[in-house]
Amino acid sequence: MNIYAHRGLFDNKKIVENTISAFKRALLDNLNIELDIRVTKDNKIVVFHDDNIKRLTGINRLVKEMTYNELSNVKLLNTTDKIPLLEDVLKLVNGRVTLLIELKENFSNNALKELNKLLLDYNGKVLLQSFNPVIIRKMALTSLKRYKMGILLTNEYKGFKRALYDVFIYKYLIKQKYISFISSPKELIFKVKEVSLKELLIWTIKTKEEFIKYKKYSNNLICEEKGIVRDK
Repeated sequence: MNIYAHRGLFDNKKIVENTISAFKRALLDNLNIELDIRVTKDNKIVVFHDDNIKRLTGINRLVKEMTYNELSNVKLLNTTDKIPLLEDVLKLVNGRVTLLIELKENFSNNALKELNKLLLDYNGKVLLQSFNPVIIRKMALTSLKRYKMGILLTNEYKGFKRALYDVFIYKYLIKQKYISFISSPKELIFKVKEVSLKELLIWTIKTKEEFIKYKKYSNNLICEEKGIVRDK
């Protein structure tokens, strides 16, 4: 069973998501780590989920409009945690567990080159994923194709937009050779299993009951802390 700690292990009180502190806690339990990356104004790759830093800082600014120096001086949720560079997370993990890295925006070619450069010096297992099929295709045309790449699905669309999404995703995209795995919200797994035999990652598991239920359908579960069943 491959368990991924969703944004590390955090409570957003004493330890904030997607931070060095959250990843250190995941490593203590020998858990694989899921994390999100974005690009700053000065082309630095940082680990952060939202496009805007307001939820975790109270400051209404976009990551892409700030330099890393500006971001590095901002504390998260009244803790000592700060937004880390991907480079620093790679040094911390150092190949001890698998990293599931989600690209949260439309990375430019320069940003993809920077990501490739960082990962070339990393000796651990890495999986890359995105909601954006354009990003996945772009990565598949670069040296990043050496990594397994997955499409993240969504269940947010409704009506006509949902119908178009279903045709594109389920009838065409997930069948492409460069798609190695499918990262699915738990609500869509039965539909996914009807149309593909590719490796399936299920998210987000939030309770022990969900863990027990969904481990029957996949060996790859992306969990929040309360949903992780520990063999202890």
